[in-house]
This record gives sequence, C-alpha cells and structure tokens, in this order.
Amino acid sequence: MKTKTAQANFAESKMNEISLLNRANVFEAGLFSWGIPEETARALTQHHSELSYTSGKLIFSQGSPADIVLWVVKGVVREVCPNPNGTQTLVRLATAGDILGLADKLNDTGQWVRRFEAWAAGPCVIAIVTRDHVRNLLKAMNPEELLTLSEKMNSAAAEWVQYYATFLGLSYRERIEMVLAELGRKFGIADGDGILLTFEPTHSDLAEMIGSSRPVVGRVLTELAEDGEIGRRERKYVLLHGGAIEAAVKGVPCGSNGHVPPSIQPAAASRRNIPLQRQHRWGR
Repeated sequence: MKTKTAQANFAESKMNEISLLNRANVFEAGLFSWGIPEETARALTQHHSELSYTSGKLIFSQGSPADIVLWVVKGVVREVCPNPNGTQTLVRLATAGDILGLADKLNDTGQWVRRFEAWAAGPCVIAIVTRDHVRNLLKAMNPEELLTLSEKMNSAAAEWVQYYATFLGLSYRERIEMVLAELGRKFGIADGDGILLTFEPTHSDLAEMIGSSRPVVGRVLTELAEDGEIGRRERKYVLLHGGAIEAAVKGVPCGSNGHVPPSIQPAAASRRNIPLQRQHRWGR
C-alpha cells in the first residue's frame, strides 16, 4: 500500500511525465486529426518560439491583437471570458497541445483580436507562431485538403455550440459532473481508488465553469462525496471506482461496486448512478 507521501509524489511525477516527451507531438497529433498534411503540421511545429510564464501571469487580454497563434507546451492555462457585469466565466482549462485563441475575431477595422483572456494557472510554457506563417502554410495545401480542414473546423464549432446548449439545460450537479468528467479526461491518471485528478480546480474555478457560486459548488461536491462519486486525497480529487463520473471518463456503463476505499475521505456507503453524457474534449 502506498503511503500518502508516495501517492502524492507519484501524482506529481505523472503530471511532469509528458513534459519529458516531445510536446510538439501532442500538438501535431491534433493537427493531423483536423486533416492537415503531415509536412504542413511539422513545418508549423518546428518553426515557433517559446515563452515561459509564471503562475498568475496574464498571457493575453480581451481585445488585444491576435496576430500570433499560441498553443500550450507545458502547464495549465485558464482561458477566461470577462462579462459586461464585471463577472467572468472560466471557458476551459487548457493543457499540453491545446490551442489558445480559437475564438479570436475580426474587429471593425479588420484586425484579429482576442475574445477571451488567458492566464497561467501555474508555471507554463507557450509556443507562438505568427498568423502570416500559418497563412503561408495553408496556401501550400491543395483544395481537397483545405475543404477537409474547413469541414473539420465547422464540425468543431458546431460541437461547442451543442455542448453549451446542452450544458445550459442541466442542473448544477449535472454540470459539475460533466466538468469533473472532462477534467478526468484531461488531467486524470489511473489510481487504485479510481481516477486521480493531477490538477486541482478551486471552488471558484468550478463556480465560473458552471455559472454558479462557491457555496453552491461546495454543497454539490459534498453531495457527490456522500454518494461515493468523488473523494479527496492530499488536496486532490479522486473520481471513485464504480461512480457515474468515472464511468463517463472511461466511456463505460456505470455500475456501483458498493465499496468506498478507506484512504478516501469522506467515505460513503451509497451511490447515485446518474448517467452522464460523453462530452467532447475541450480543444483537444
């Protein structure tokens, strides 16, 4: 049985493991899935600059020029939408391979500007390439390849619309279940008790992501813990075996095993097996 210290060290090593790989490969794999030729994708990933940001650092602000394309090489980035009433919405937590600024727009003068803000959730490395470089690479693609890319981009945009249209019709509990499942896909590692989230979202993060308040998030998380869906260990969430959220991450039917590991607190004897819809991978 691993000690708590060993478990924490193991989680930390898994968080850093992918940083030992060629992070460009993660980004390239996403480009291939969009139908971009291998030669074009390699040219894009091999000719870029990298910038490092400390935790809490602003990467770009809403309305700032969007003359460069960015993707996350290492770390986690909070992509935020400032609202007119002074609040903000956490659009997503971007990690290795995710592109930042997919929702950029043209302003009245024809200049590309940022719709959202991006902040470093911790120390991170961002790769940048100019839009002119991207434009020149796209010019080299043949019409069939450009058509495939256009279709994939249209499909991805429609998927985002469907996601949020569905999201708005759910209860706060169902929204948190969906968010935790998505975090499990992006930040989860296999664990003896279920799926351990190597990145811990704060209550404020979750409140912004579901359009609610921290007290509501606290009550829902307590309910999920009592139902045996989630647990806590070393300040990290665990999506417990047999729960609906873990099943959603794995894409398998949910079935309770009636057991809550003693290493997870608070423990519970009952579960509510509420089916969760499989959702798209945000920007992955």
